[in-house]
Amino acid sequence: MAGADIPPTKTNLRKVKADLSFAYEGFELLDQKREILVIEIIKYVRMIKETEKEFKRILDEFYKLYRTAAVDMGSPVLALEAPWEKKRYSLTMDTVRFMGMRLPRLNIESGEAGLPQSLLATAASYDMIKIAGERVVKVMVKYAMLTKTIYILSNELKKVQRRVNALEKVFIPRYEQTKKFISDRLEEMEREEIFVKKLIEKRRL
Repeated sequence: MAGADIPPTKTNLRKVKADLSFAYEGFELLDQKREILVIEIIKYVRMIKETEKEFKRILDEFYKLYRTAAVDMGSPVLALEAPWEKKRYSLTMDTVRFMGMRLPRLNIESGEAGLPQSLLATAASYDMIKIAGERVVKVMVKYAMLTKTIYILSNELKKVQRRVNALEKVFIPRYEQTKKFISDRLEEMEREEIFVKKLIEKRRL
């Protein structure tokens, strides 16, 4: 919007002021949304860092149990037994709405696959490996959910940031410039009108 392209009328001035007010309102709303998104992203980043720590802890526990089972059962027996282990996982995905976005919510449940099991004798440490393995899978699913959530929030933040920048650096300055141009021109026209009226009155005298 270039000021020189708009006729300097009171109607246009009212319209520009209304558009400018709307632009400022939009800027404030987008700025608030930006702040909320930043807070949410920080929250999820903290959650994902905690999940990474949890994953490392569970994985370390898993390897420790595996080494214990290898000692208890013997590595050859453990290697023979592992392929027989089958697990069925049920993964369900839902979404929650947040500021117009759909954020993923994943839930995983484990169950027996119903396949034949080995008849080899297993140690208690082997059963503990299976439990730890389930925890590893569940933490991986949680990590994937958090990663996807951060990705969605970050993309939305980029869009909002572009709109904020466009309003702050392009549209609002243009509207302000146009408002000033029309206001100054109307004042100038008013002064000219007063001068002409006074000149006419003097000529009549």
